[in-house]
Amino acid sequence: MKCQTPGCTGEHEPRAISHSVIHRQRTLVVHDVPADVCPDCGAVVVHEETILHLDHLLARKARSKRAELVFET
Repeated sequence: MKCQTPGCTGEHEPRAISHSVIHRQRTLVVHDVPADVCPDCGAVVVHEETILHLDHLLARKARSKRAELVFET
């Protein structure tokens, strides 16, 4: 997918990223989140189905005392 950042001519590539999110007044880091990343400018696109899965994961695991989660399918 072509990067949408103005002036960038890069092509997004699939990668696993670490994504931080604030959930219930806590900052959580979720590792191995699938995303498309532009190697030229670093722009990141996380698809809607991934965000929905993250919401489900956070709802299940937010009660944990750990601030680190791994994206599980």
